[in-house]
Amino acid sequence: MICRPHPNPIFIIGSPRSGTTLFRLMLTSHPKIAIPPECGFAVWHAKKYEDWRVGDPRLDEFLADLKSSRKIETWNLDYPRLKEKLLQGNPRSYSEVVSTVYEFFASEFQPGANRWGDKNNFYLNHVGDLDRLFPKALFIHIVRDGRDVCCSYRDLQHADTKSPYAPKLPVKPEDVAREWTQNLSAIGDGLSKLDSRRVHELRYEDLLNAPESELGRVCEFIGEPYSDTMLDYAERNRRDGLEPTDFLAWKRLTLEPPDTQRAGRFRRELDPESIARFNAIAAETLARFRYTL
Repeated sequence: MICRPHPNPIFIIGSPRSGTTLFRLMLTSHPKIAIPPECGFAVWHAKKYEDWRVGDPRLDEFLADLKSSRKIETWNLDYPRLKEKLLQGNPRSYSEVVSTVYEFFASEFQPGANRWGDKNNFYLNHVGDLDRLFPKALFIHIVRDGRDVCCSYRDLQHADTKSPYAPKLPVKPEDVAREWTQNLSAIGDGLSKLDSRRVHELRYEDLLNAPESELGRVCEFIGEPYSDTMLDYAERNRRDGLEPTDFLAWKRLTLEPPDTQRAGRFRRELDPESIARFNAIAAETLARFRYTL
């Protein structure tokens, strides 16, 4: 049996602390969609295996590289069974190898899902790489008010964790503003080169305040029927551990339903001077995404 990648995988992209994990959990709670925890192996190993062909002799080498990939241990893959699936599918290209890994994850942990996706903030500089691998992929960009992102960055100073994956982010308003604007610029540059029909933009605040309507628009964009199971992501996360335990020190809010108070929190938590310093650098980007000064 020859394996074939899904023609329209879904990539969630955004600047750090913008709600990408929340949105991943919502989408992966759809009965037809499986989106594993983040791991950028698809891009990391692309150059080495870009010339993959049918019957490629490097299968064991690829599996060893996959197994050593940062964060892949959170997927709990059964590598002998994955190898068997790859041998049966006999992928013709590296993109088919990657698809097979995602399809295997879906079959193991979300039976019934026939669509896979991926979420990784690392991808903000790699839209072009993903497009070359999957020229029919769909991209969902979630953006959050950078001043609330600044508050979220500050929260991480108090995260009680020894995880090597804990984010290390700036806290000064001007540093956060520069990083946020640069990230959104990189994402915008990458997405602007794609057919606009492959791109959907979503604001975190809108998702919090009107999750049903926003998720309905997302489902229309990706061509899947709406399912209210997406609203049960927090319960499912608590029950099934959708987000790895090691990541919960900085992602604990994913265990709870959406909190509309998270939108505009900077007005309560940042002093006027800090807001002014942020706005001075990010005013143009804030306006681009309809955030008022």
